Amino acid sequence: MAQWITIIGGAHSGKTKFAHEVCASLEDVVWWGTASELPQDANWQQHLESLRSSRKSSWLTLEGPWSWPPSQGESLQDSQILKGNVFVLDSLNLWLAAQINRCSSLYSLSQMKVHLELEFERLLENLRALSCPVLLVSAEAGSGVVPAGEAGRLFRDLLGQWNCAVVKESHHGISMQAGRALFWPGGLTELPPEGVPVRCVDARLIQRVLCQV
Repeated sequence: MAQWITIIGGAHSGKTKFAHEVCASLEDVVWWGTASELPQDANWQQHLESLRSSRKSSWLTLEGPWSWPPSQGESLQDSQILKGNVFVLDSLNLWLAAQINRCSSLYSLSQMKVHLELEFERLLENLRALSCPVLLVSAEAGSGVVPAGEAGRLFRDLLGQWNCAVVKESHHGISMQAGRALFWPGGLTELPPEGVPVRCVDARLIQRVLCQV
């Protein structure tokens, strides 16, 4: 299995910026931006354009929460995705938010939770099938704040569980705190009895680890 690194952090902690820095010198990158278009929100659209402008023209970009993975029987640029590129998922929390927004008018809360769990498992299966390194970005949710609505609490609970699940699939994890990257072992890296110290790293090291160069 190729290297899988998960980047997790709070809002505006530098997660996506760091992922860009890791991939900055690479030409063959598949970047899946999961954010939904919100034409009515000018600030959000400006934020999206800022994110997109930092991507290299040589990268294959997939835009929107449903641009990947392909539906059963479909092939979405598989040859480019599977040929050995770095695959970046930015980000799991925005993908979940889009799924909840779409499902809220279709299902009851209990039905929606079952549907979301099935969609997440399908996502994991497709990520596991990739032969290239994976860089997955996700946000921390919760930290003691209890959302007022049921959908908000479902988002918080599922994202926390899913973050645990993707870290379990990862070789390494990165916690972003105020723009600094703290590097630690993921679920696929065996810990020695004395443990492994968390250390502050730069994007160049992560690129070497991710691409194993």
